[in-house]
Amino acid sequence: MLKQKTAKPGAPPPAAIARWPGVVVILLIGAVAFGLVVAQFSWADDPASQLSLANLDKRASQMESITNWIERDSHCIGLSAMGRQLDAALAPDARVFVSGMLGPTNNPKAGYYYFLKDYLFPRDVEVSLDGKSTCGKDGLCGVPCDSPGILRSNGFDVLLDFNDNRPNLIPLTPKGVPRSQ
Repeated sequence: MLKQKTAKPGAPPPAAIARWPGVVVILLIGAVAFGLVVAQFSWADDPASQLSLANLDKRASQMESITNWIERDSHCIGLSAMGRQLDAALAPDARVFVSGMLGPTNNPKAGYYYFLKDYLFPRDVEVSLDGKSTCGKDGLCGVPCDSPGILRSNGFDVLLDFNDNRPNLIPLTPKGVPRSQ
């Protein structure tokens, strides 16, 4: 005679245990979705809330009517607008030196350099006089230079310095003089 295995009294069947992780995930997803929907209704009347769907829809309509890329960027990311404006104003082969970006104390400003390197492509944008800057745990490393004369003699056309997060453009050669748009 074969003995049948019987479950211990009070223990849930194995199939019920296997379903719990799925139930927990579904409940979490439902709670997050509910929270997002409630937030949309509570933020809808707040003009300061940029995350409400109503405000995003209004903003998309406003942005759609702006055809000038520089003006459009000025409504989103000011640094992008500055990069586009500089791109339109500088000679296509102008060499740009961005000073004050090297070392750990200037590491928070390194974003300016990366934005400009992107927006001013294919121009040569450097932070190191020798053109061999490296990025490490202490920020950008290289040979610093703030002297317009030295930069001019090394072939740079524009010196760009950021003091108090404001750009200061110093033309070094006629190529570095911004053209009017």
